[in-house]
Amino acid sequence: MMQEMEHERTPNWALHRRIYEWVLGFAAKPIAPIVLFCIAFVEAFMPFVPPDALLIPMCLENRKKSAVFAVISIVGSVAGAMVGFFIIASLISGGAEWIFGEDQIKAVVAEFGVRGHLWVFVAALTPVPFFVLTTAAGVAELNFGLFLAACIVGRSLRYGIEAGIVWWIGEKAKIFIEKWFNLVTIVACILVALGWWLI
Repeated sequence: MMQEMEHERTPNWALHRRIYEWVLGFAAKPIAPIVLFCIAFVEAFMPFVPPDALLIPMCLENRKKSAVFAVISIVGSVAGAMVGFFIIASLISGGAEWIFGEDQIKAVVAEFGVRGHLWVFVAALTPVPFFVLTTAAGVAELNFGLFLAACIVGRSLRYGIEAGIVWWIGEKAKIFIEKWFNLVTIVACILVALGWWLI
């Protein structure tokens, strides 16, 4: 199955694609669950290959363990979000005002004070870079309970639904997820946001 995922030789300049293919190479290996946890952990507080890239082929390789792989992704991602919220945010908060301007930071803090948990949920569920929101939430000192709940719910929905679709449909799920899943999550978040503002 993994042979079907192989591509033509990637140019040396396409570093992002080479990293992506390197990650895919772990899907059928015994160490894959550990690698999946590490990727989910790192991607939550810095730019990296999203866990979905490894989660989906792992589920395809062993559909019976799809739920286990989803839990690994969720736990790793939420743990990484804590790093973004507490550590990365504290490292950059001192220079944030100098880089972005005091007024800009105040605007972000004010926005997060009202809808911060919603923005974190959106990033946790959709392809919006998660690390940006976990760090911004820490800089804005978002209520930790709301932050944690948004991370857990959003990441559980994203990875749980992906793993569930693969378990249910099988190989065809990969095509569906790659083509439509992000669009579906974005539309769902728009509806949630509209409902929030209307309430």
